[in-house]
Amino acid sequence: TRVELGGAGDFVILSKTAITAAASCDITGDVGLSPKTAAAITGFALSADGSNQFSTSVKVSGRVYAANYAVPTPAKLTTAVSAMEAAYTDAAGRPLSDPAN
Repeated sequence: TRVELGGAGDFVILSKTAITAAASCDITGDVGLSPKTAAAITGFALSADGSNQFSTSVKVSGRVYAANYAVPTPAKLTTAVSAMEAAYTDAAGRPLSDPAN
C-alpha cells in the first residue's frame, strides 16, 4: 500500500531545519520550511509577495513558504510537517516485504 503524504504532498521540498539552493538548480513545485524561519532558506534570493504569505525565486517554479510568514502559512506548514513525520514513521515501520508504491 502507498504511504500517505497528506499535506506534505503539497511540497516538492519540505524541511524542518534548513534549505540551501545549489548554484545551478531549477525546482518545480512548492518549497516549505518549518519550524525554522526564512533566514534558514539560503541561495534562493527570495522575494516576498505583497501578503507576506510566501516568497518567490527565479530558482523555483512555485512558491516558497516559511514558518515566520503571514497567516495562514504557519498553520499550513505545521500540518505539512506533521504529515511528513507521520509518513516517515509509517514507511520506516513497514517490513521490507511490503514495498511502498
